[in-house]
Amino acid sequence: MQPRRLIPPWLRHGFEAGVVGALLSAGTLVAFQYSRPAPRVFVPNGLDGSLILMPGVLALGVFAVSYPTFMAATRGDAILGALAAFLVAADALMLISLISRDSVLVHPIGHSIPLGVVSAAMALPVAIVALLAGQLTAPLGFGRSAGLRSAIAGAAIGLLVVVLGAAAI
Repeated sequence: MQPRRLIPPWLRHGFEAGVVGALLSAGTLVAFQYSRPAPRVFVPNGLDGSLILMPGVLALGVFAVSYPTFMAATRGDAILGALAAFLVAADALMLISLISRDSVLVHPIGHSIPLGVVSAAMALPVAIVALLAGQLTAPLGFGRSAGLRSAIAGAAIGLLVVVLGAAAI
């Protein structure tokens, strides 16, 4: 008889993906630090800004959603794991960004916001599209096929969101 597991698999996979996603998304903060000398007030327009925001958006929106979907045994595990992973990764990135005090001026709202919050906000629609693509296009909604579809759709939308978002900021 196997001992009962204390942590459900979806929570374990979600936490694993969230921690790795947060570490990968910290590349956004590193890229911003090396992008220009201090005072760094805003994300540069064009390709430079896109390259700064890309690690955070893809780590939060694509990796954090596709890994739990890929590892899940049921559709419910895939959805709950992806939600947990996104929340863990986004919270960790925002906390790191608040601690490092890297804020950028966001022109549409006219306020200075930590860069991690901007990356998490840009990654939210990417994560939603990736989750929906994995659930609606794959017959089962979990496993390798759903995880791969989720990653491809999320990467395509993530590229579009980052290019358009960097121009708008």
